[in-house]
Amino acid sequence: MGSVLAVGCGGFIGASLRYLCAEGISKLYTGQLPVATFAINLLGSFFIGFLSQWLALFYPNHRMLRLFMTTGILGGFTTFSTFSLETADLFQKGSAGIACLNVAASAGCCVLGALAGRAFANVTGGMR
Repeated sequence: MGSVLAVGCGGFIGASLRYLCAEGISKLYTGQLPVATFAINLLGSFFIGFLSQWLALFYPNHRMLRLFMTTGILGGFTTFSTFSLETADLFQKGSAGIACLNVAASAGCCVLGALAGRAFANVTGGMR
């Protein structure tokens, strides 16, 4: 039950942060490309890569902390379902090129973001 509570509390925080970030980004950018979702997923990918590595280095036996931070907060913050819906909407509106760009950029950049996060954790982990 403690694991469910850790994930649920983290999810509340992450989903709330996602909403606030999306609102802020949407006020700055009003173009056709779903930039808010892309930015949130890229940031979340970097941080999940960083935290998974950092927690493994410094807190390898703290499963609840890992669940709270990665599955909870970052799982609630990032949003594959919104990405999927926005991409489907682009296809249905006849913007297949932008939809394909969104898929390629999101997949490629988010994987690179997770790798960069892990690398950054390794570098900063060696500085302690």
